[in-house]
Amino acid sequence: MSGDQLSAAAAVVAYQAVTLTELRGLFDQVEFDLKDVLERELRVSDTLDSVESEFDAVRARLQAMGILVPAQESQSSAVATVSVETSSYRRYAVPVVPTDGDFDQLVRLAEARLDLLGIDLTRDPLQQVLPAGQIARSLRSYAEEHGDVSWDETDWTVVLVAGVLATLLDVILVRIPQDSTFLGKEQTGSPLTKWLQDKDRAQDVHARFFKRFEKLAKVPYDASTTWATGGLVSGMRPATHRLQSLGHDPALGFLFGVADLMHGAGTYIDEAGQLIQVATGAPPIDLINAFITQVRHLLSDVYTPAGLQPPFFSLLQLGQINSPFALGPSGVKLPWTDVARYMYTNGYDLRHFFTMGITPGVVSAIIRGYWLLKSYATGGTAAQRKLEHAKLTSMLLLGHTIATSGTLVKTGLLFGMNPAALNYNQILAMAPATIAWFKEAIARDHRINQALEKEWELLLTESEGQS
Repeated sequence: MSGDQLSAAAAVVAYQAVTLTELRGLFDQVEFDLKDVLERELRVSDTLDSVESEFDAVRARLQAMGILVPAQESQSSAVATVSVETSSYRRYAVPVVPTDGDFDQLVRLAEARLDLLGIDLTRDPLQQVLPAGQIARSLRSYAEEHGDVSWDETDWTVVLVAGVLATLLDVILVRIPQDSTFLGKEQTGSPLTKWLQDKDRAQDVHARFFKRFEKLAKVPYDASTTWATGGLVSGMRPATHRLQSLGHDPALGFLFGVADLMHGAGTYIDEAGQLIQVATGAPPIDLINAFITQVRHLLSDVYTPAGLQPPFFSLLQLGQINSPFALGPSGVKLPWTDVARYMYTNGYDLRHFFTMGITPGVVSAIIRGYWLLKSYATGGTAAQRKLEHAKLTSMLLLGHTIATSGTLVKTGLLFGMNPAALNYNQILAMAPATIAWFKEAIARDHRINQALEKEWELLLTESEGQS
């Protein structure tokens, strides 16, 4: 149902509500016992009949004595007397309702009647004519059937606190991956990422858990220089070769890396942002072995000094898309290809990605925790929480939006447009939060529309049965 149709229907329903309210008020004013009135009328009628008989007898005697008797008053005068007596009563004219099925005529009639009553049709007319108690009952019934997704002050407070707290942690704890000098200014790196990337600790973890995979997980997409690719991939060097190889991406690697293993090839992005596949002559392997080899190879690289790039981060190198960042004193904005390589070579790896995960994690934990606690405290059921899931997704979307805005402000104002200050994990979190909100909003609208269609069908069936 469109917005215009809904507005017209609301006007008609409001018109009906006004009419019924007026009729109800009139009936409330009629306070008498109908049985008692009928009994009185019978007694009066009997008395009048007796008096009339006596008048007839007297009239007959007078005529017998030769006395002229005046003629009886006409019924019209009696009717006039009754009309005069009853004319003081106010009559209520029942509004005429179109019976030809013309809904537009009914809407015009309703709007004219509401306009005479001073109802503002630019606002919801139902809320202006229905009693407050009836509106409250309707809202409760609606919430029970479709779930209450309205926000109160506590909801807004929790979302704002979650977004602001996440931003503070992003500024204080996440910061940038490493201590560095950016455009002549020294900037302090994240203490947590420093701990994760500590060379001695990384070497110990690598030696104890992952080093044994190096010999078991040889892959064809591990060329480290342009020369190793036969000159096909420009700009390849040991410090950036994993970033340029899609097989090393923790997410894309399970598509491109597995495919490279099955075809004995390597898929790279050169310094011009072009996607290039290089045949290596390595023997292809089946899908299961390719998947196992892919997992082992990623584990063997994760705690090396260069580490692995964050998920999907390699895609920033595709094309020559301009970025808002300048890496030198000239102030020239560089393409994302160069910016991504700068970030990666300055510690922006998978370990820092885990650190960045604190920000979206705090947003999700605070809002989800509050939502569940509030549901349990008010006796909410699992079915009710399912109906009200759209509210949770909207709260999460706003919380992540605040945190994402916070990381942009942090990057621009606090770290002088250093791209390494961007919280990539928080930016990625916006995608599933937005998709979940759209999905729940569409599902809720679909459920409500189905309920409205059933109600309209029921009304049409009842009206056809009465006609």
